[in-house]
Amino acid sequence: MKERRQAQRALSSVFIRFNFEGQPEQKHEAFTQDISLEGVKITSSSSLNLNDNLELNIDVPNNPDMTVAEGNVRWIGEKSIDPVSGKTTYLAGVEVTYMDKQDKAYLENFLKVQNP
Repeated sequence: MKERRQAQRALSSVFIRFNFEGQPEQKHEAFTQDISLEGVKITSSSSLNLNDNLELNIDVPNNPDMTVAEGNVRWIGEKSIDPVSGKTTYLAGVEVTYMDKQDKAYLENFLKVQNP
């Protein structure tokens, strides 16, 4: 299968707080499985739908503030954590659709450290 990604991804677990566009009062939490300037693969206890627009607050380690971005859910999945209890974690691929220059610079520097 041909790789479609154009940006190098770092296999790194980074904390993300997100909300669905237009619902700022409902905060959800996730962790990345991988991250790039163009997108993130996340795991969350909150289910997502294709084409959901998200407002992301990414805890990039070298940024003194949260890195703010907007994204669109491009693919979804789920994974059973405990078959007995039925507990599931949700997976999603989120394309970054907007990030300001300063936050992008912090993320780019973090990625360089992860993938020298």
